[in-house]
Amino acid sequence: MSTVEKKGSALPKAWIVPIRLAIYSVLAGCSAFVYFNVGELEFTHYLVIVTIVAVAAMALLDCRVSDDYWKKLEKEARKAD
Repeated sequence: MSTVEKKGSALPKAWIVPIRLAIYSVLAGCSAFVYFNVGELEFTHYLVIVTIVAVAAMALLDCRVSDDYWKKLEKEARKAD
């Protein structure tokens, strides 16, 4: 058993693209909100936006790691054939 097969905590392959699209949509919405309300933003707005961006960054990192996992698994499967 290889080290790639031992991991097993990756996101399902079919979920990676929809999650990324949802995250990009949320980030676009946050950017639009900041752009159109830049003069009226308060400290709490900034806190919420920074929190959303931080969670989005972690989710995108998880998507990238899961995508790398599935690519490695496919590459090992090709080598085994």
